[in-house]
Amino acid sequence: DTADRIKTMALAGSFDALAVIAAPKTLGELRKHWHKEVERRIVEEIAKDMTGRPLPDIEALLTGDAAPPG
Repeated sequence: DTADRIKTMALAGSFDALAVIAAPKTLGELRKHWHKEVERRIVEEIAKDMTGRPLPDIEALLTGDAAPPG
């Protein structure tokens, strides 16, 4: 379902670039279902569970400013 929603957004031109952060198992499953247009727009994939983490932790992970705890 998530891969389909992202595909719909990509085909509608809702985003040019996509960074995906997901638990390793979830990311592996998503990769099986990515549409070619989504794959083309992915600029970063991070296999890490960030569920419930504050936004600054996620931003730090994406920018490489600091390693979030855990």
